[in-house]
Amino acid sequence: MNTPTVGILVSGLIYSGIKNNRSYLEEVGFYEEACRQYGLSPCIFRIKDISLETGQINALVKGVMGKYELKVITIPKVIHNRGLYFRKDLKIKLKNLQKLGVIIFNDRNRYGKWDVQEILMKNEELRPHLPETKRASSLNFTEMLKKHKQLMIKPNSGSLGSGVVMVEKRDSELWEVYYNQRREAFANDWPEIIRKKVSNKNYIIQERIQLAQFQGNPFDLRVSVQKNGLGEWQVTGVVGKVAKKGNYVTNAAKGGTCKTLTELLSNYSDWDFNAVYQSIEDLSIKAVSELNKYFPNLADVGLDIGLTNEGFPMFIECNGRAFRILFEKAQMYDVWKATYTTPISYARYLIDSKIDED
Repeated sequence: MNTPTVGILVSGLIYSGIKNNRSYLEEVGFYEEACRQYGLSPCIFRIKDISLETGQINALVKGVMGKYELKVITIPKVIHNRGLYFRKDLKIKLKNLQKLGVIIFNDRNRYGKWDVQEILMKNEELRPHLPETKRASSLNFTEMLKKHKQLMIKPNSGSLGSGVVMVEKRDSELWEVYYNQRREAFANDWPEIIRKKVSNKNYIIQERIQLAQFQGNPFDLRVSVQKNGLGEWQVTGVVGKVAKKGNYVTNAAKGGTCKTLTELLSNYSDWDFNAVYQSIEDLSIKAVSELNKYFPNLADVGLDIGLTNEGFPMFIECNGRAFRILFEKAQMYDVWKATYTTPISYARYLIDSKIDED
């Protein structure tokens, strides 16, 4: 009996690294090990390697010498999307592939923060965990200034902390804006950086969560939430991201460091660790279950969750193509590996379900 093939759809940079036996952000060896565990054979390709006309792909497949080789093979019945595609023609190609009966999980993996906020706000249980958020406009900015002492202005569809500015109230009339390691005070006359951001329809204005701190620096959490071999949602791991001293964003790309949750909460001796963890897990599962109603192929995401000074979890954003390397940076090697194994177990579940249907 032939070993079923599972497809791993990647971006050009990842593909180039694997082709040249180097790893860029994706640890392909973990995919291979997981596939052996679940009786699957991995193939790696880009969207341009797919031919809808022939039903075949030009994919990287592990050869007898242990190196990846290019082979023309039949399009796998199940594909895990780890690529990021914005062009309309490429999105149409994925849709046409699905029309042929191919299952692509995480087919869409970039979600606007505003869209996610609107979806989650419909759920009464989730509302207390959502910071107030509005579309960027001068009117909304003025309104939010009256209600909150700190605001974040961020791209609706940005990543890695780029383009984010913080606005903070200093006294009854004076505010400060923080951006690019600069500070600028203002009262009624908004600085140019604010005028540009709040007039940009691709930005949002959000109440800043008063995050818990580690050694005087704010931190938030990346929560890996994935569907497993039973087709059910699970929290595979939680890793902390601590902002660089003097910074207000926690992203590793902006100098943030990665820590285990145990280490981050070590100074909060009055908190019940298990209760805090359970609240993070509960919020994460509820959030992805709600999002899954609107994004039916959702299966592998990284949520950013903040903790208040009382240990209450607050939803920040959903990352559809979360970088798993954060777990490695925190030396959480077993969890890092599990974030690769779990999607493969889900692929096995989908393949078996498809076989049963046929």
